Amino acid sequence: MKQRIRKREQDPDIAYRISILLRFALCVLGLLFVRLYWLQIVDYDMYRELSENNRIRIRTIRAPRGPIFDRKGRPIAETQGSFDLVCSPIDVKDPEEVIRFLSGIVEFDADEDEIIHKIRDAMKTNPYTSITVARDLRFEQVSVIEFNREGLPGFSVSAEAKRSYPQGSTFAHVLGYVSEVSQEELKKSDDGRLGMGDFVGKYGLEKAMDDTLRGTNGGRRVEVDAAGRDQRLVEEVPSITGGSLYTTLDLDIQKAAREAMGNHAGSVIALCPKTGKVLAFYSAPAFDPNIFARGISKLNWQALNADLMKPMQNKGLQGTYAPGSTIKPFIALAALENRIIDKNARVNCTGALRLGNNNFRCWKGAGHGPVDMHQAIVQSCDVYFYTMGLRLGPHRIADMEKGVGLGTITGIDLPGERKGLIPDPEWKSTVSKERWMDYESLLLGVGQGPVHVTPLGMVVGYATLATGGKVMKPFVVTKAVNMDGKVKEWEPETLRKLSWDRKNTEFVHKSLASVVNDYGTGKAAKLPGITVGGKTGTAQVVQIKGKMIKSEDLPYEIRDHAWFAAFAPVEDPKIAVVAMVEHGGGGGAVAAPVVKMVLQEFFRTEAASEPSAASASPAASSPPVASASPAVTPPAATPAKPPEKLPAEGAN
Repeated sequence: MKQRIRKREQDPDIAYRISILLRFALCVLGLLFVRLYWLQIVDYDMYRELSENNRIRIRTIRAPRGPIFDRKGRPIAETQGSFDLVCSPIDVKDPEEVIRFLSGIVEFDADEDEIIHKIRDAMKTNPYTSITVARDLRFEQVSVIEFNREGLPGFSVSAEAKRSYPQGSTFAHVLGYVSEVSQEELKKSDDGRLGMGDFVGKYGLEKAMDDTLRGTNGGRRVEVDAAGRDQRLVEEVPSITGGSLYTTLDLDIQKAAREAMGNHAGSVIALCPKTGKVLAFYSAPAFDPNIFARGISKLNWQALNADLMKPMQNKGLQGTYAPGSTIKPFIALAALENRIIDKNARVNCTGALRLGNNNFRCWKGAGHGPVDMHQAIVQSCDVYFYTMGLRLGPHRIADMEKGVGLGTITGIDLPGERKGLIPDPEWKSTVSKERWMDYESLLLGVGQGPVHVTPLGMVVGYATLATGGKVMKPFVVTKAVNMDGKVKEWEPETLRKLSWDRKNTEFVHKSLASVVNDYGTGKAAKLPGITVGGKTGTAQVVQIKGKMIKSEDLPYEIRDHAWFAAFAPVEDPKIAVVAMVEHGGGGGAVAAPVVKMVLQEFFRTEAASEPSAASASPAASSPPVASASPAVTPPAATPAKPPEKLPAEGAN
């Protein structure tokens, strides 16, 4: 009899539990599979990079910045080698301790707290980047650091390219300076060429032409040990040097401008009237751009900005001043062009002009007596030009002055230009809701009142006067050679041509020549063998009522500004120069000698560049010799006439 084996029935409760466990196990295995897929496939690149970064470091090779040359090919900005102390934040364990130790060896670019804060920020944002913490290390400093490398994880010495300005402060304001890129600039950068620690142009040509001058960084991939020390070079990509700039500036003339200004504050600008090429552009006091190239400390930056002489301001481009008597040739030309007065007509200067209840004094208290236009320009008679200001009115004065470039943006290829102010009734109505008064027109005739111009605007104005009405755009850069070898060149650009009567401009030229060469106020600018035409200017800073006080007897900050504007030779102008000396007093005594030194250097270099002139010159130090022109004499005196009747109050 077969024994039947009865099948044991499974407990339903146990079966349910086993089913749950199997499902849970399958879920866990599924999650593990998904996680493995995510790590090995989706996030492969990220984890591979993290793994590589544990042993590989990227050492940035800073690209050398392109050079800048003067018009004769001499470097005025270049790049030099420098030993710098760099830090890889990921390898630094205790920034405070290491920085305190290093402070006894090197001079940091900033305060210790700033350096520590910079390293800690980099640890959070980009720990694998390289940060420069000290520049221009001396040999003995490099030796000490290398000797202590075991105790300085994350720090190493690197050979870097550093911006250098061989002429120091001479070209400071026109070239500008470079400094480390800010976080805001990094965020705005869209070309991928900027990185933390890079240097960019912050001012002047360095800023305006930064894209051309800044090169492309290279880099080295190096294998490091646990302490972050370089062990093996894995790969190297060389940097690409930035492009080159060729300028119109002349090193010798710029040096002459600097020496001529001495300890004065102000500006000297020289350019070619027929082309607009800027030969010299100096602002004083200046700063040394080399201190920015190695990283300026916060204390030094604050000291520069707190200096009352404003060394960081480009006074030729951004300073605006009352033009004083330098405006008188334009007033005279406007009067001739508008047929307000005949050049031979006389105005009697008694030492003051009365308008309403006020007396407007001439600089010569005893008066000049009856003077015609030529005599008024040469002797800078205020009463004559008060009269012309009243007769012309603000609109015709503004048309003339803005036409030649005063109170306008000239368009020079330097950043930060200000235009100044040429006032008129519409301006006054907008600003103060008041009507224009006659005394304001009177003051415009002598360059006082709310009128303000820049030295750059003034030199463009005198260059326009020199060419007979051709307004040229001033420019500094003539050629740029990019990193890829492509060349871009700039040619002279005519902004406008003013339709002046040639006889009128020739008359004004002769009068300006007499200012310097005969019996005028600009004798200090006279050159042997060269006819210089120019005009002095003394611009009041504050109005002094009562007895006239000499400018030199006033406190410095309220002394008059001194101007002198000139061009030469008058018969064929090759150069126009303007000097503006802040609180210098009289233009003839202070500013005219500055212009003379610049003119002397220009004609010396011009003579040296011509073989025939150079061979004929007995000595290099001899005065410059040019085609001599006969001395310009004033027009023949005309019979005395009674002074012209002044316009009634309210007339223009």
